[in-house]
Amino acid sequence: MIGNSFTKMIFSNTSNFYMKRYIPVLPQDIGLKIMESKFYYTSIKHDGYLAILTISKNEIMFQTKNNKILQIPSIVNVAKTITEEVTLIGELCVFKDGKSLTHREVSAALDEPEKHDLRFGVFDMILPENKKIEVEEKVNRIKMLANTKEIFAIEQIYSEGRSEIIDFYKKIEGQEEGLVVKSSDELVYKIKPTTSIDMVILGYALNPGAEEVFRELLLGVVDKDNNFQIVTKCGNGFSEENRIQLLKLLKPLSADSSYTEVSGAKTAFIMVEPTQIVEIACLDFITETNKGTIKKTLLSFESKTGYAPVEQKSTVSCISPVFKRIREDKKVDFSQVGGQEFLDLLIEIKSENKSEVKPSEIIIREVFAKKGKNGTAVRKFLGIKTNKEETGQFSSFLAMYTDFSSGRKTPLEQEIFLCSDKQELEAKIALLKEENVKSGWEKV
Repeated sequence: MIGNSFTKMIFSNTSNFYMKRYIPVLPQDIGLKIMESKFYYTSIKHDGYLAILTISKNEIMFQTKNNKILQIPSIVNVAKTITEEVTLIGELCVFKDGKSLTHREVSAALDEPEKHDLRFGVFDMILPENKKIEVEEKVNRIKMLANTKEIFAIEQIYSEGRSEIIDFYKKIEGQEEGLVVKSSDELVYKIKPTTSIDMVILGYALNPGAEEVFRELLLGVVDKDNNFQIVTKCGNGFSEENRIQLLKLLKPLSADSSYTEVSGAKTAFIMVEPTQIVEIACLDFITETNKGTIKKTLLSFESKTGYAPVEQKSTVSCISPVFKRIREDKKVDFSQVGGQEFLDLLIEIKSENKSEVKPSEIIIREVFAKKGKNGTAVRKFLGIKTNKEETGQFSSFLAMYTDFSSGRKTPLEQEIFLCSDKQELEAKIALLKEENVKSGWEKV
C-alpha cells in the first residue's frame, strides 16, 4: 500500500507526467522533428517495462505505471540502501550474457524472479514536493543513486547538436530498439523505425455524398476465442488504385452487425466478413492516455447473424497508422493476424475485474416502407438507451437512422446521433422522421 503523504504525492506526480506520450520521431526525421535546443541527453531505449521506484523514510514502493506491485527482492534490497527520499523512473529489464532482452522475457522472468537477472535501469527522477532540478544535475544525481548492478543508471550521452544524435542512431541501428532524447527544455523524443503489423478488415467507410468514394478501414486482430478486437481506423497511405481495389474487394463481403462504429466522416462503417488482411505501419503503440487504460469493443462474428459486441477490453491505439498492402498470403487466425503481437504489447496493462456489461435497450423503433420500380425501400428509426454511460465511453442515448434502397449506387446508408437524455433522443427521432418520411411511405 502507499502509506504516507510523500509517497502519495510523488506517485501522483509521476503518473501524471508519464501519461504524456513521448514525441515519436522516425530516424530519417531526427533533423526535422527534434527541435533545436542548447543541449541533448541521448540514451538507448531498453525494451522492458516502465517502472517506478519510490523511496521514502517509512517504505519502499516498486511498481509498474499501472500500480501493479513488483515483488523483486534483489532490487528492493538494494533500494533499501538508498537514504535519499526520491522517486526513480526507469525500465525493468532482464539480462542474459550481459545484454538486455525484450519485454516478453521480462514477463516470463516475473513469474520466477529469483531465477533471472532482473535489473532496474533508471533514466529519470522526481524529488519531494516536485522540487525543480536542472537536467544536467539530474543526470549526475541519477548516476550517484543508481550505481549498482541491480539498480543502474542508463547511460545518457551529452551532445549539443542533432547531427550527433543522428550519428549515435546509426551506431545502434538494428542492434537496439531505438533512442530516447531529452532536450534542455525537457521535451522527450522517442526515435525508432515504424512498426508493421497485420490486421483483419472489419469494415470500411465511404466519404459522404452521392459519389461512392472509399475513405478508411476499420481494423482489428483475432483473439484465442476467435473474437475480433477493434484496434484502429486507417485512412492514410491509399493510392487511388488501392481505393478502387479495396472497394471492389469489400462490397460483396458486407455483413450484418448489431454493433455500429462511426468513421472519421461521422458515417457508420459498413461491416464486412472478416476474411481480408492488410499490413499497416505506425509510429508507435500506446496502451493508455491521461484518461486511463485504452479500451475498445471486442466483437463476436457468426456467418448467419454477423457481428455482436462482447465487451469493452483493454487494447492499444496506433499512432499514425498507414496502409501498406493487402496480404493475400495470410489467413485470418490468431497466429497470423496480430493477436499474439498485441498480447505482448498488452502485458503491462493491469488486470482488471471484469464488470458486467449491461445490454443496450431499444426504446423507440419505427419502420417505414415504400414500394418502387427497383423494389421496396425501407427507412428505420431506432432510439437506443445504452446503459453504459458510467463507463465514460458511451453516450446515454443513441438515435440511429437507416435508409435502404436497392436501386441506389450505395443501397445502405446509416447515420448515428449521440443524445444526452431521453428528451433529446425523442426530439431527434421526431426531426429525422419529419425530414425523411414524406407521402407514399407506410409504417410497418
